[in-house]
Amino acid sequence: MEEMFANLCGATVFSTLDLQSAYHQVMLHEDTQNLTAFITHDRLFRFKRVPYGLASAPSCFQRKMSEILKGQSGAHCYLDDIMVTGATLKEHDENLQAVLQRIDKAGLKLNMAKCHFRKAELSFLGHTLSEKGLQPDASHVSAVSDAPPPADGVSLRSFLGLTSWYSKFIPNYATVVKPLRVLLRGSTPFIWSPEAQESFETIKKLIAHSAALAFFNPELPTIVTTDASDYGIGGVLTQIHSDNTERTVDFASRTLTVAERKYSTVEKEALACVWATERWRTYLWGRHFTLRMDHSPLTTLLSSKGQGRAGMRIARWSARLMAFTYDIHYKPGLENVTADCLSRLPLPSTKPSLEHDLEVIALTSTLTAITSSEFKAACDSCPIQAELRRMLTSKSVQKHSIML
Repeated sequence: MEEMFANLCGATVFSTLDLQSAYHQVMLHEDTQNLTAFITHDRLFRFKRVPYGLASAPSCFQRKMSEILKGQSGAHCYLDDIMVTGATLKEHDENLQAVLQRIDKAGLKLNMAKCHFRKAELSFLGHTLSEKGLQPDASHVSAVSDAPPPADGVSLRSFLGLTSWYSKFIPNYATVVKPLRVLLRGSTPFIWSPEAQESFETIKKLIAHSAALAFFNPELPTIVTTDASDYGIGGVLTQIHSDNTERTVDFASRTLTVAERKYSTVEKEALACVWATERWRTYLWGRHFTLRMDHSPLTTLLSSKGQGRAGMRIARWSARLMAFTYDIHYKPGLENVTADCLSRLPLPSTKPSLEHDLEVIALTSTLTAITSSEFKAACDSCPIQAELRRMLTSKSVQKHSIML
């Protein structure tokens, strides 16, 4: 989803297409049809098409749809939900016509009752998309606003699950819902206190009045602002627009593990920089950006000037940041309000510590940072790579002549 939303910059016209009984349009291989057999009072039956409920069905279906729409501009798909966009109405119509031709060629059928065409604003995957940016879906907002107070742990978990889906719109989400999370602890009885009611009402108001997040624009200056506290780290991804305003693309925060809380202050600040940068790798890799923090020693320790001065832990993190191109900017804590708030109001973490994740990070998703032609052009213009190619070629020729 994040990769999809990252490609919507400049879109003003939207259409959504929905496939009719999506999985049932895909044939099962003859060798696997017997595995879906089920018995009835009449006889034994088996599926000839993909049934719903197979664990491998979503990934296979997503791969099939990605192959159908591969290379088509303005086309984005999430399983059976297809979105077509365009910067202008003409561009949108051309993209839509091309997508419809590909779907027809693949033999797929659409559910026209759920298709929407030429919209300036529409709902997609629980969000409202428009030229302004990304906002929570209005129907989901009303579901949150009209929700009654939970009566037990099960209903409270459902409410928190719905609100956490939109936590990226709310910088201080974790602290607002803290009185509610306390009620889910096994050692705490479920008693709906005035603090819980206040938290319940506050989170509903914040989601109902949340501002739109801007779509990422690869042409605009990008800033990653980070900060750390004794128990959490936070970051904000922003961009400077033409009117010289700094608009937010994404908020992020997480709590520190037990081991990470024992780090020194400078190590926690460095951890926040590495975690935020790698979290937004899809946006940042291959582009120049500014890494902004309120801890001045890191301006040296995380740069080339800090080689040989930093401790082993920070040195390892600094090596991981060498995959990115950035400038480090120091911003005093009194001015670094948003990131400081996020670090002190973190979201619970379900991921392991970076300290136990020292292996090389594999690129498992398609990055939108640069195209293959841009990458090739950069390699051809690099004097170091040119010299390396010359040396390898000369050695290869020399070795070949010796063998002859």
